[in-house]
Amino acid sequence: MKILILSDIHANWYALEAVLDKENYDALIFLGDVVDFGPSPRNCIKFLMKCSKTRFWGVRGDHDHAMAYGINSKCPGELNSISAVTREWGEEFLSSEEVGFLRRLPLSNKFSIDTIDFDLVHGSDIDFSKCQAESLDIKDTNTEEESGARFILVGHSHKPSIKTVGNTIILNPGSVGQPRDLNPRASYAVIDDGVPYIRRVSYDIERTVNDLERSALPKHMTSKLTSMLVIGGIVN
Repeated sequence: MKILILSDIHANWYALEAVLDKENYDALIFLGDVVDFGPSPRNCIKFLMKCSKTRFWGVRGDHDHAMAYGINSKCPGELNSISAVTREWGEEFLSSEEVGFLRRLPLSNKFSIDTIDFDLVHGSDIDFSKCQAESLDIKDTNTEEESGARFILVGHSHKPSIKTVGNTIILNPGSVGQPRDLNPRASYAVIDDGVPYIRRVSYDIERTVNDLERSALPKHMTSKLTSMLVIGGIVN
């Protein structure tokens, strides 16, 4: 069983396409934020909608929620204005069915695949580096009653990581379409027969940039977004 884990696609179809060209998978998990910042929100949402008819589990990110309900995503600083403008531009292309899909994504999700338990959430205020058992609701994984692995999957930070606490693995796949760890390659994860891996793949950033430049977005914003894509991070 191979599970593909995607997060923070941010309307970057060419980055998503590069991941899909590289990976075959049996099931898909989506950790939120398919919209904002990128030029192709509809293509990316339509892909998830198609996947949702098969072995698919997902959650709604803060940008998905903002797009679905016409509210502010509450990003910090300059990202807030970029998010607002790209969302207002992007929502012109979305059908009611596509917006409805975003609304139907849950804010959290719990399920099992084979013998593996999964807890999904897009973002959290929890300090995962401290791995506080009481905050994460991590049970004593050394008891005889509990068998198999447990994964807590999160997105939002745009930075990939894998941490282990007993039998619990906390996994952030990073961002497919907006990496912010100073590595511009699309970031994602796979769980192959219960073993997690962070993977990266290069994509044609220039095609995404060209689509941004051809859009009706303000030039100063497309310039900022281009810098973020090229460097793989936020430029002051």
